[in-house]
Amino acid sequence: MAYCVRCGVELQKGLETCPLCNTEVVLPDDNGIEEGMRPFSERIPRDVRPRVNLAPSRAFVILVTFIILVPLLITLIIDFSTNRTITWSFYPVTSLVLLWILIAYPSLLKGHTTFQVITMDILSIAVFLMSLDLYSGSFPEWSQYPALALLLIWVYIAIPILLTWKKIYLIAIIWCSGTAVFLFALDKLTGGRDWFLTLGLPVLVLVSLAAITIVVMAKKAKNKPLLITGVSLLTVSVLTIGIDALTNLFVHGKLLIAAWSPILAAVFIPAAVLLFIVNASPELKAYFIKKFHI
Repeated sequence: MAYCVRCGVELQKGLETCPLCNTEVVLPDDNGIEEGMRPFSERIPRDVRPRVNLAPSRAFVILVTFIILVPLLITLIIDFSTNRTITWSFYPVTSLVLLWILIAYPSLLKGHTTFQVITMDILSIAVFLMSLDLYSGSFPEWSQYPALALLLIWVYIAIPILLTWKKIYLIAIIWCSGTAVFLFALDKLTGGRDWFLTLGLPVLVLVSLAAITIVVMAKKAKNKPLLITGVSLLTVSVLTIGIDALTNLFVHGKLLIAAWSPILAAVFIPAAVLLFIVNASPELKAYFIKKFHI
C-alpha cells in the first residue's frame, strides 16, 4: 500500500495524485501487478556451494586417538608379557601409528595446505615401510622400491600444486626428469642387465613426446573435440608401435613391430581417419549429430 510523501495519507491503488493535498504520487503502484506479487528478476542468483572443511575436528581426533590407543596398548602388553620384549607387536603398532598420523595431522596443523598434507602423508608412509624393512632384517632389502615410487608420486602431485597448471611445460619437464631418475635408480638397484639406456629412456622419450603432442593439440584446437580425439588416437598408435619395436629390439635384438601394436593400430588409425573426415565435413558432422542425438 502506498502513502503520500507530503501528508502521509493512505493512497488507493492506481492514484497518481494525493486526493488530500494534490501531491504527485512518487511511487505509484504498477498496473497489472496484483498485491503481494513482485516481478521476477531477470538476474538469476548464483548458486554458491558451501565450502566443506575436510579436516577432522579436534573432538574427532581425540576420539580416534583413544580408539587407536586401546588396541595399541593391548598389543604391546600381550607381546611383552609373552616374550619379555617387543617382537611381532612392532608391525601392528607402527601400522596404528601411521593410521593416526594420516587422520590427525590435518587437524593438528593450523593453516595447513594441501601441499603440506600430501608431503606429510607420503613421508609417513615411506618411513613406515622403511621401518618395517629395517626391523625385518637386513636393510635395505625391499623398502627402497616403494620409497622411490612414493617419491615419484609426490613429484607428480606436488609439482602442479607448487607451480600451478599455467606452467604446464615446466611441469612436464620436471615429470619427465623425475621419471627418468626413478627408472635409472631402479636399473641400478635391481642389478643384472642394464635396461635404462636401451629401453627405459627411449620409451620415456616416446611417451613424453606423445603427451606433449596431445597437450599442444588440446590447446591449439579447444573447440574441435573431434580433431583432438583423432590426433590423440593417431599419436597413441604411433606410441604403441614405437614401444613394441623398442621392446622387441631389447629382448630379441631385432627391430620387429609385429607383436601386438598392429592390432591396436588397426583399431585406432581408422577411427582417427574417420574423426578427421567428420571434423572437416559440416554436413557429415550434422548427420552424425542428428543420428546419435549428440
